[in-house]
Amino acid sequence: MDKRVTLTAHRGWRAKYPENTMLGFREALKLDIDAIETDVHMTKDYHMVICHDINLKRTTDMTGDIYNMTLDDIKKADAGIKFGEEFRGEKIPTLEEFLELMNTRPEVRLLLELKDYPEDIGDFAYASASNALSICKEYGVYGRERLTVVTFSTSICSWLRARYSKDDFYLHGFYPKTRMKGYQNDEPYKYYDECDVTSGGEKDSRGMPIKPESIVADKEIFTSVSLMGIRPWVHYAMNTDEEIYRKAFENGAIGFTCDHPDICGEILDKIGARKLKK
Repeated sequence: MDKRVTLTAHRGWRAKYPENTMLGFREALKLDIDAIETDVHMTKDYHMVICHDINLKRTTDMTGDIYNMTLDDIKKADAGIKFGEEFRGEKIPTLEEFLELMNTRPEVRLLLELKDYPEDIGDFAYASASNALSICKEYGVYGRERLTVVTFSTSICSWLRARYSKDDFYLHGFYPKTRMKGYQNDEPYKYYDECDVTSGGEKDSRGMPIKPESIVADKEIFTSVSLMGIRPWVHYAMNTDEEIYRKAFENGAIGFTCDHPDICGEILDKIGARKLKK
């Protein structure tokens, strides 16, 4: 028996704890979740670290681009203080530290977002992707039953498909394709196994953004994504509006990525989205 949809904790338990910290991951793993989403960059001395932004400024007391810093530099940063004084001392984890924790709950999937993009920093991004996947394989967080690779880069999608088996991981992109770096040069949809579906990002014939009536994409969009053989997911950040989740589920979303995995889990249970199939 399988759950009808997947509940993923976004950057750990982002609403309650500093994002992408070991504290946030530990607390998220105490919940009834199906997966954790997190982000990786490579340092200039080839270590993989968990952080969303390419620069440390937003989430830590330091600044600097990760690919220009060593691991020793990055370990000096405080990744908790900007979230609250009580979180002072939290550090940016390495991918190895995080995967060790993930293996305490081997039934939980990993959505690993590769945040180094060749469209921005060239071939360094391919080395970063290769390094991240090698570490995942070393720690046994690998294969379609355990790992999904997420990217906003069409070039990374193409590179992954040329070098890895479909059995190694699911590949997760974004809809509409205008959210993808490099979409002008290649068709990203042909690479996806699944994608995050939003109603934003479309443009009119003049190239102007179209303002959506709802943050939930129309049912026709979910259907068209499914007909391409792509599984549609949604992410609504801090939003905990039950009707948003109900509408997305009814429209066809099979995965929900949430900053409030506790509240969102309760909502999905209430509307029957995670009910076990007989």
